[in-house]
Amino acid sequence: MEKYFSGIWKDDNYQGLLYSGYQLVDYVNQKNPNSVLDVGCGFNKFKEKIHNLIGIDPYNNAADMKISLEDYPTISHDIILCLGSINFGNERNIDLQIKKLDKMWKNEIIFRVNPGIIHNWVDKNDIDEIEWYKWTPEKINSIAKMYKYTVTCLEEEYTLCGHLRYYFTYIRNL
Repeated sequence: MEKYFSGIWKDDNYQGLLYSGYQLVDYVNQKNPNSVLDVGCGFNKFKEKIHNLIGIDPYNNAADMKISLEDYPTISHDIILCLGSINFGNERNIDLQIKKLDKMWKNEIIFRVNPGIIHNWVDKNDIDEIEWYKWTPEKINSIAKMYKYTVTCLEEEYTLCGHLRYYFTYIRNL
């Protein structure tokens, strides 16, 4: 994964996304958060746009902290963005990441996830070692039920390459 995300992958498709692109800037800033965490921030493109944002990424030097979610301290944030970062590994990996995230957010967590579609614009040899998790609406809803979240939005959106993604948000039930 390090080879792929530190030199091959490019995050230049925010303009094509209906829900999880740059329109999130106004959405998040209107909530006036004291702290926003962008997990797997890549090139940290929201850094100068979203107030009080900290970007973490284990592979990209543009992150505020070059660290994985698993190694990041369990610090509480008003809003967490997971826009393409909670996509790798098996069911156990995803469940462990969700369990960690559960301890870290107060108001809202925003996701864009991949239903297991491999990026077709790269050489297959460069991504052979990556295990893409196959997200489904059923998985999204089962997490909400398990953690007593409300799914406030669940939408399909497509990348500029035409790849399906699921955009969804959770809030905590009171």
